[in-house]
Amino acid sequence: MSMGVHTKVVGESVDYFAQRCEGITVKVLADSSNIDDTWMLDNVRPGSLGYLSGPDGPLTASEMKILKKCLGDSDWDPDNNVEVADWDYGVVVENDGVDSHNMIGAHPHAIKVVPIDTDVHYTTHTPGSYHLVWFDEDATGKEFRVANLNSDANDLSEATEMFLYTTKGTVQQMGYGSESRIADNSSGTASSTRIVGFFDKDTNKIYTNYDTSCQNNPDNNHVCVEKGDKLFVVDSCWGRGELGVGAASPDSIFGGTTLNACADSTVPNKDSGNIYTVSKVYTTVPDENSANSPANEIDIASDITLKRFVNTNVIEVDASFGWQGLHGDPENSNSVGDDTTWSDNTGVVVLFHFTPPQEGTYEYVSECSNRGNCDRESALCKCFSGYTSHDCSVQNILALSEEDKAAAMNKKKTS
Repeated sequence: MSMGVHTKVVGESVDYFAQRCEGITVKVLADSSNIDDTWMLDNVRPGSLGYLSGPDGPLTASEMKILKKCLGDSDWDPDNNVEVADWDYGVVVENDGVDSHNMIGAHPHAIKVVPIDTDVHYTTHTPGSYHLVWFDEDATGKEFRVANLNSDANDLSEATEMFLYTTKGTVQQMGYGSESRIADNSSGTASSTRIVGFFDKDTNKIYTNYDTSCQNNPDNNHVCVEKGDKLFVVDSCWGRGELGVGAASPDSIFGGTTLNACADSTVPNKDSGNIYTVSKVYTTVPDENSANSPANEIDIASDITLKRFVNTNVIEVDASFGWQGLHGDPENSNSVGDDTTWSDNTGVVVLFHFTPPQEGTYEYVSECSNRGNCDRESALCKCFSGYTSHDCSVQNILALSEEDKAAAMNKKKTS
C-alpha cells in the first residue's frame, strides 16, 4: 500500500520576497466571464490566465508606474530595460502563422501577494501566494498578466485585496536548443522548444521531455537543473493549444489561442503557486512504456497499446504535487481530445527555474535570530548593536556589539 502526501501551500524558511511594493495594493483576477466562468479568449493565452487589478478597478496610471518600478529588472541585463521605470516587460511574441500574440516570456517577474487583514474576504487561514507576472501592452486595463491563479474570482467584489512583494531573484522559462533563452517568434517560423513535464498527483517526480541535468546536458538547456535549485511548477491550463490557421508547422503551436484542456477558470489548481526545491535530477533505464525522444512518431489510432512516453528524464522535488501534470506536448497539432501522433508522448506543464537573490531576503528560522552572526570557533552568537541574549533575541538599546564596544573604547582613549 502506498500513500501520497501533498500540501496546498509549501512552507518556506527563507523569504525571497521581502520587498513590499509601497503605495499600491492589488487583486488577482481570472480573465473569464463572470456569468459562466469561461475564459475570455482574446487574452487567455499561454501564461495568461488572469491579471492584476487595483482594489477598486483597473490599475491607474500612477499605480502602474509604481508597480513597474517595484518589479524592475527580470533578466540580469539592465541594458535592455525600458521606460522611465527602468524595468522589463517579461514578454515574448509568438506567431501562429496568421497573427502575432504577446505571451509569457523567457524571464517573467515573480511576485508574492499577502491578504490585507481588513479585507472582507480575509481569514486567519488565508495564505499568501506566488505568481508569475508579465506585461501585455495590448490587454488594455488588464496589462499585468498572471500565469497562475489563487482563486477563480473574476469580479472585484469576489477577490481579496493583497499587499504585493517583489524579489531581486530571477525567473527563467526553461527551454532546450541552441538559443540561450526563449526567443521572439514574430516571424511565424518556429517557437523555441520549451522544457515541459508530466507528473501524477500526490507524487514529487517530474518527467521532462529532455534531460535537464547540468551534469549531462549543460550546453543544450537554456538553464540546467541540479540538486538544490528552485523551480516554479504552476498549473496554468495552457498546455494544449490549437494550431492556428495557416501555420506551417506544429512548432508554432504556442501561437494558438484555444485552450482545449481548460474551458473555464475553475479548472486550474489554485494552490500551485509554490517554490519547489530540487532534491535529485537523473535519468532512468527505458522500460516497455518508454519513448526515446519527444520527436518519435507514435500513431495509436489503430492500437492504443502502442502509446509510449518520454519517461526517463526525472526531476525530483521536495514536496508532492496536489494536481496532475497532464500528458500532451504543447506542440500539439490535434485540436480535439488526445492526439494520436508523437506530440502526446511528453507533458504539458512548462517549468520555470528560479534563481534566488543574493540580497533582500529574510530567513525566518536562522542562527542568532537574524540579529547577529555565529562565531564558529566559540559556537556563540555575536549580536548586532541593540540586541543581546545568547541567541540575540532580546532587544536592548544599551547593548553594543564587540566592534561597537571597541570603537567606543578607542574613542574614549583618544578624547
